[in-house]
Amino acid sequence: MATQWKETFSLHHEMIDAQHKELFRLANFVESIDSRSITKIELANLFKEFFDYMRDHFIAEETYMEDIGYPLLEQHRKLHDDIIDTISRVLKEKKSVDELQRAMKDASHKWLVEHILNNDLKIEKWRLGNTVTGADHHSLS
Repeated sequence: MATQWKETFSLHHEMIDAQHKELFRLANFVESIDSRSITKIELANLFKEFFDYMRDHFIAEETYMEDIGYPLLEQHRKLHDDIIDTISRVLKEKKSVDELQRAMKDASHKWLVEHILNNDLKIEKWRLGNTVTGADHHSLS
């Protein structure tokens, strides 16, 4: 289920867009991994790298939202915290390569792609002068 970056996903912020593009690249790489040709340690290290990059991106994105006075910052930050908590739990609990790979695919697509499409694009909508409400801010559970 590879998902390619599209210009319609842009927040028109050079650093945030570059990070989103890299996260899409990582998500697609995860999707292409053959679980028979990778060890659990290699996969866990890749997952940790993906996790660390995502965590750093969330910090940058939250700083951007603060800078522009985004009114749903705290709700958005909670979504980020939930994603990080879930990934942390997965890293501690998953035992097999197949379990880790399934968890990574879920993380890379549901938490990342859907989060960008359902939540991050609201930041750009608001920046362009449209309003958003808490009811517009969907949770990914």
